[in-house]
Amino acid sequence: MTAAPSVQREASAGVLPSPAEIRAQVQRILADPDLQASSARRKLLQFIVEESLAGRAERLKGFTIAVAVFGRNDDFDPQTDPVVRVEARRLRRDLHSYYITAGKRDPVIISIPKGGYVPQFEWREVEAASSAPAAPPPAEVARPPRNWLALALIAAVSLAVFALFGGERIGSWLDGGDSAAAALQRGPKLAVLPFSSLSDDPEHAYFSRGITDQIVTDLARFNGLVVLSLQPAGASRESSEDTKALRKRLGIDYLLSGSVRREGNRIKLSSRLVDAQSGNIVWVGSFGDELTPSNVFEIQEHVSQQVSALIASNYGVIAEAGQAEAQRQPPTSLAAYDCVLRYYAYQKTFNRQEHAKVRACLERAVELDPGYADAWAVLANVYAQEYRFGYNPQPELYDARERSLAAANRAVKIAPRNPTAQLMLANALFDRHDLTKFKAAGERAVALNPNDPEPLVHFGLRLVYMGEWEQGLALVTKATALNPEHPGWYWDPVIFYYYQKQDYKRALVESQKEELFRVWQFLFRAMILGQLGRREEAQPAIEAALKLKPDVPETLWGMARIWNVPDGDIEHMADGLRKAGLSIAPAPPAERLGNSSAPSVRTAPAPAPQSPADG
Repeated sequence: MTAAPSVQREASAGVLPSPAEIRAQVQRILADPDLQASSARRKLLQFIVEESLAGRAERLKGFTIAVAVFGRNDDFDPQTDPVVRVEARRLRRDLHSYYITAGKRDPVIISIPKGGYVPQFEWREVEAASSAPAAPPPAEVARPPRNWLALALIAAVSLAVFALFGGERIGSWLDGGDSAAAALQRGPKLAVLPFSSLSDDPEHAYFSRGITDQIVTDLARFNGLVVLSLQPAGASRESSEDTKALRKRLGIDYLLSGSVRREGNRIKLSSRLVDAQSGNIVWVGSFGDELTPSNVFEIQEHVSQQVSALIASNYGVIAEAGQAEAQRQPPTSLAAYDCVLRYYAYQKTFNRQEHAKVRACLERAVELDPGYADAWAVLANVYAQEYRFGYNPQPELYDARERSLAAANRAVKIAPRNPTAQLMLANALFDRHDLTKFKAAGERAVALNPNDPEPLVHFGLRLVYMGEWEQGLALVTKATALNPEHPGWYWDPVIFYYYQKQDYKRALVESQKEELFRVWQFLFRAMILGQLGRREEAQPAIEAALKLKPDVPETLWGMARIWNVPDGDIEHMADGLRKAGLSIAPAPPAERLGNSSAPSVRTAPAPAPQSPADG
């Protein structure tokens, strides 16, 4: 990609970028290999920029763009065909993602304000590069000898596949990995067949092609998966012979196929995922909706989000199968990818003994494969849980928060466009109460994959706890919708939200959706019942919380301040627990946090740590 020139301008000077500088910026955007924009949206960007530079901005209306960019006829009606509106919204998202990742230092900003299609051009100050703490150095481990002939062959086949499928993005090859071959060993390979149209009207085939393209694009955002699009190959039906042949030719692990049927005003999509080795169907999904000319693209986008999250997320169908296998093996025998899978399995239970095993497994993984960004990222969270949970701390060896931040920075340095890396950097910054940088990294993580439940829920729950209730709850709600089989702790910020809004009945309903086994779950239940005047019912929850953590009455404030909960909200929590019969100490003396944007204060020294949610 062309490097952005080192240019700085004063915004107050009122000098706009020149046409040459704007065109150069467009080329930088389009040259980004990770830009998610389709060919149509790339054409849209070029068209609206050139029309504006030519002094024809007033012509940038839905009709003009539909005809010039999307090939619509003169009878185009924007009220029944939303193609321009939908694609412009997606282009805004593409540009936002670009400017917080690859283009975060570009001097020229191109944006498309909502409500129109006329682009805006402006300068911005280019900040100096920030220094990051060094990551913990991996131990010097002799790497296994490489078979260079085999790697060359794999690389050649990979390039051939890339060419065969028309340049479709193949998998989640790490930005900082040693080679494409190395990346292929870090997750399963999934091939997507074209979804077939079962409708009699051949014109409906456009919907099948569109949904296939959208699903491939959304699946490719998940870093733990290598995605092959077979759309240009022209295959229309799948058989057992097809699966075996594809596995032999491309080495795939899974095959996704589906069909689309139009019945009156309803559209129905059926899909299935096949284990390419055994031939077994491991997942079947069915989706239906009312179809009108104005909601075609919305349906495509909604269905694709659901399918990709259910299949490819860290708690999706493919990951669940890998987690089950990884848990059956001793950590010392697991490959690096299996250690990551074991981490996500552990995240469902937060078992203290399993925490130590997962930490050892991941430390071994980054020693053997120091370029594996996902392993560094989740290892950062495991280190942080030593501080948040008090799990297996090793203070004589290192400071857990410092090591967590260093590991997260290492992950981001390896793969800056990896959502998990950006997410765990956000979490580490949150632990340090640097809320400004936390929000910036969290927004990057969500923008890099808006359909991955993990960044949504991790970022969302922290926003809820720090007092940004509405924005945080919206992210958490989307995460739970995308993955109905999510871990129980996804409900914690929802419970917290309704409790702080004083909707105690709703909070109680939400608290009954998860099995109680963590101290904060019992405390949530007790404080809710306390506010409802059901003190006797709260006693079992109080007893269970005290059994897990006897010093809760003295340390509640510190436990909540770890999570940047504002003091007013902590007092509200303490009030509910007092009404339930648990004597909570008043707010202890506290020192103001170093970051002026932090909404709360914390005590010094920190109390015995516990977590209200995921850790």
